[in-house]
Amino acid sequence: MANEINTNNPSLFLKSSTSSAAGKTPAASEGSNRGGVGAASQGDKVSVTSEASRLQQIEEQLSNVPEVNSAKVSEIRKQIADGMFVINPQAIAAKLIAFETGNH
Repeated sequence: MANEINTNNPSLFLKSSTSSAAGKTPAASEGSNRGGVGAASQGDKVSVTSEASRLQQIEEQLSNVPEVNSAKVSEIRKQIADGMFVINPQAIAAKLIAFETGNH
């Protein structure tokens, strides 16, 4: 699925605080094609793939997730304070290797 942005009507996207007597923006009333408004009026289109749209959705979801799991931090702090926190070097090494090789 691709989302299209159609710029056939640049006045919807570009606003200017100054207008000519005909109500057009200065760039549109000049009649020159220097890119910008002139190029947009020729029907240029931009397509966004479904993958890009999905990445944008994921990014928005991640922005709402807290960076720290406070419950997990509290649990580990309590275990350390009680002398009950156990470190498993094999598990840590396995996860590091999986991360570095891309098998996570």
